Amino acid sequence: MTAPTKPKTGTCSACGNAWVARSLWDTMPDNGWVMPYEHFGYYNGFSDSIPVLVSGERSKDWIFCHDCVVKFFNAFPLLAAEFGRGHHPCDDDVPCCQFAWRGTEFFGKRNETPQVCVQYATPELTWVDGDPEL
Repeated sequence: MTAPTKPKTGTCSACGNAWVARSLWDTMPDNGWVMPYEHFGYYNGFSDSIPVLVSGERSKDWIFCHDCVVKFFNAFPLLAAEFGRGHHPCDDDVPCCQFAWRGTEFFGKRNETPQVCVQYATPELTWVDGDPEL
């Protein structure tokens, strides 16, 4: 009998808090972001990492926990509006953030009559029924 594997943990590059990875991507936080920040620049831009931009060298990464991604969008509401809704799953009764989605009992099932398969979080952190075709 093999021992259960422990979830991987790490530290958020933005806030310094610990994060846990329970998914198959065990080097990245659940519902977080990995940002290859050396790709952000360009020649004569705010920054430029010529080896990354020209020679294909791998960028260094910032790893953001879920809460810091939400803080990012709270700081930049126009980007949040462009990002839209429904970007990561959440099964809680109250959504963790306005970017979450959850499946209903009809999620993944084909039915003769259209049923609501997905719900999306609102900015008020409630669930609303989504388009059954999504």
